[in-house]
Amino acid sequence: MSPSIRSLTKDFAALFSSLVLLGPLTLGLLVVAGRIVAGLIGVAVPDALGTIGFSVAALLALWLALEGAMVQRHGLETMDRGGSIQRAARYLLVAVTTLAGLIVSVRFVALSLPWAFETQNTAAQVLGVLLVAALVTTLYRTLTAARKGYSSEQ
Repeated sequence: MSPSIRSLTKDFAALFSSLVLLGPLTLGLLVVAGRIVAGLIGVAVPDALGTIGFSVAALLALWLALEGAMVQRHGLETMDRGGSIQRAARYLLVAVTTLAGLIVSVRFVALSLPWAFETQNTAAQVLGVLLVAALVTTLYRTLTAARKGYSSEQ
């Protein structure tokens, strides 16, 4: 049985939205987080290695965008398809991207919040404090959900 035009349209929309929205965001997070970590540990990255790192980040971003499209179309249980190594690789990809987002967010807050208090910019102070609260809440909920997920599997 061939797929209907409606099914193909939904598949295309999920893939397109993931490639346009999720892919570039993931690429940016991975590249910027890599630069932040390299800067923090004081490692000078040669141009050739930087190009390889960017290429790996682009491949990871494309992979995450494709997985995002699969989740949009078929639900979160698609993350558990395949063998144990494939599932672990998918969850590792999500974890690395999440960690990159956390690194970039914390660096942003670390740079912007002192500036907001130094310049007495009330709007920036409120937004910075709200961002810190959102980061802490998100981290807490993620860790709680992960702990509940691991405890329910055993």
